[in-house]
Amino acid sequence: MHKVVLISLRGYREWTESLGPRREHIIQKVQARIHGALWSSFTAVGALPHHFRYDYLIALANNVPRHWIDTAVAKIRRSSPVEVDYCIGMGETPLDAYRSCGEHKEGKESNAVVAHVDIVNSTDATRINGPIHTYLRALDMLRTAAGACEDVGCIAFYLGGDNMVVYLPEPKAIYALLDRVEAPVRAGVGVSPRPYTAFVKATKGLDALRAENKTGVKVVR
Repeated sequence: MHKVVLISLRGYREWTESLGPRREHIIQKVQARIHGALWSSFTAVGALPHHFRYDYLIALANNVPRHWIDTAVAKIRRSSPVEVDYCIGMGETPLDAYRSCGEHKEGKESNAVVAHVDIVNSTDATRINGPIHTYLRALDMLRTAAGACEDVGCIAFYLGGDNMVVYLPEPKAIYALLDRVEAPVRAGVGVSPRPYTAFVKATKGLDALRAENKTGVKVVR
């Protein structure tokens, strides 16, 4: 089974509104601070985090003990202007785990499976067409992947540049996503007991494809 941690910042909207209309520069600085705390605290315990609304944060946490998760969340609390809550979900897929957050399901935790995906030749495309073109292509890729994840049971996030990260239920699930993506892409897929190690392996697979100037998938176990 896969394990997901969902973190919520309680009263975040009310806090933003309390700052008055000249507030966005303050909000962005606080979000950056929380983002940094999220990544440093959760990767330190082997989980793989991401934000998807700045008042909600998520982490794939297969085989990460509960008390380590408590420690990671405590570090986010110290960076947050509001109270921080979290729940843990377990499921046969990462998406199932997310949807069951707080239901106290139990089971043997599987290896984490993570994909690191990028668009081929985006550097040249950016040089010719500009960065907004590449950014919109990356968002199209993410939107397509998110739709496929509803069927596959995965969760996809934008990483920056032309990259996305995907929490996968199993290595072969990446092919169902890539079959729907119109742009030529590379995907490294990492498999490991802990999610951040799986992501590191996925990046190694992606780097190998880049070095060989190949498209497709490379799985690293």
